[in-house]
Amino acid sequence: MTDIIETFYGCEDNALKGIDADSQKISRRAISSVLPLILKNDLTEKQRICLKLKYTDNLNQTEIARRLRISQPTVCRHLTSAKEIVNNRLSYCLVVLNRANKMWIDYENSDAM
Repeated sequence: MTDIIETFYGCEDNALKGIDADSQKISRRAISSVLPLILKNDLTEKQRICLKLKYTDNLNQTEIARRLRISQPTVCRHLTSAKEIVNNRLSYCLVVLNRANKMWIDYENSDAM
């Protein structure tokens, strides 16, 4: 399974390789719309904070642990479980988005004939 959250934050340069620019833009906008809801409704406060510190503040696990006064393995567990939840929810979002996008393209192509 693709790590969607890593792709979204630009950590995997080749993750969107082979996908046209419009589809990439649509996917990023959809993720931007859904991600705040997932973070708010499906993660614990510590999971949200760890993700924010990792992806927004670019801290590594040791720095996050120091800042939150918890152990690095605990930070690792929070990040792992948070990423599993977020990736699971976003994968459903992207499946629906891709189907809708394909239907739109098919519609446009049939209309052009």
